[in-house]
Amino acid sequence: MNLNSALFWDTDPQKLDYDKHARYIISRVVMFGKWLEWKEVLNYYGRDRIAEEMKNERELDIKSVHFLSLVLNVPLNEFKCYINKQ
Repeated sequence: MNLNSALFWDTDPQKLDYDKHARYIISRVVMFGKWLEWKEVLNYYGRDRIAEEMKNERELDIKSVHFLSLVLNVPLNEFKCYINKQ
């Protein structure tokens, strides 16, 4: 995938494994990425994998949760970060 390395400011982007670190990669693109990066992630992982990973993510901002809910057709109450808001 062609993702901006600035999305991963707190880690070495060269050491990311796309399958092992899927949740981390998807969440960064959803919250901070551009539309083209979102399309790359969507093409790579597919809707089902993105939905499963993001439903278990604990640190998504509310705007990202609403975006994912609409795009993936997943009810808000299925996202852990929506249910366990701080």
